[in-house]
Amino acid sequence: MPFLELPNGRRLAFGASGGGAPLILIHGSPGEGRSWAKVAPSLASSYLVLTPDLPGYGKSDPLPPGVADHTAAMAEAIVALIDAQDGRVRLAGHSYGGNVAIHAALARQDKIRDLTLFESVFFRALAVNGAVERLAEARRFFLAYVAAVDAGRNEAVEDMVDFWFGEGAFGRMPAPIRDHLRKGASANAADVRATFAETLTREALAGFDKPVRLVLGGSSPAIAGEILASLGAVLPVARQNLLAGAGHGLLDTHPEAVAGLLMGAA
Repeated sequence: MPFLELPNGRRLAFGASGGGAPLILIHGSPGEGRSWAKVAPSLASSYLVLTPDLPGYGKSDPLPPGVADHTAAMAEAIVALIDAQDGRVRLAGHSYGGNVAIHAALARQDKIRDLTLFESVFFRALAVNGAVERLAEARRFFLAYVAAVDAGRNEAVEDMVDFWFGEGAFGRMPAPIRDHLRKGASANAADVRATFAETLTREALAGFDKPVRLVLGGSSPAIAGEILASLGAVLPVARQNLLAGAGHGLLDTHPEAVAGLLMGAA
């Protein structure tokens, strides 16, 4: 796996396949670049597909201690990968990876061809659109999960999985995956905390003039659609797509449809 030396002296690991214009795919939390393993092969005949491990995941070095803005710091690593490419790049993110993609795209608008967000958990969109009560409700639930993990109750990740994937989803997963999720709860809780600390403004989002595709699974929880609708209301060049029958795990359950949307996103 290749590595990119970052300005902060740390390394970003990433997978690379295919050839052509660069397409960067950012995984969710917890996860790794290989989260796109079912999607990437359908894209490699047309693009140089880059699947980074976000800092602290996979083989990438963690973020430096004491960073002030966790999501923005994650995005700085992706910005370095963008800057390492010739010409403009296509950028996509799933779940928390969508949040990172938004920050990176705003930081390098001149290098971005288009942006695709698969069920981004960008709760900040609710805030900039005045959905104060809905945001407060979500904040109570998700930060209670963070508090539980901070207190050493990693089993609380079961509630998070069941929220996004449906009641009983965690229990239906193979034991190795359940163990992996429990071990990754601390990293995931840090990402969840960061999600509710984001401060991007409505003006910054409204100033992003590149094409954006917003993708929602038809079986996802209501909050996912509310985030998508809020993003669609503020991003000036946004298109929305519904994947019928898909949920938050659409990279695994509907990889062909996901790849098809990416092939036609420009």
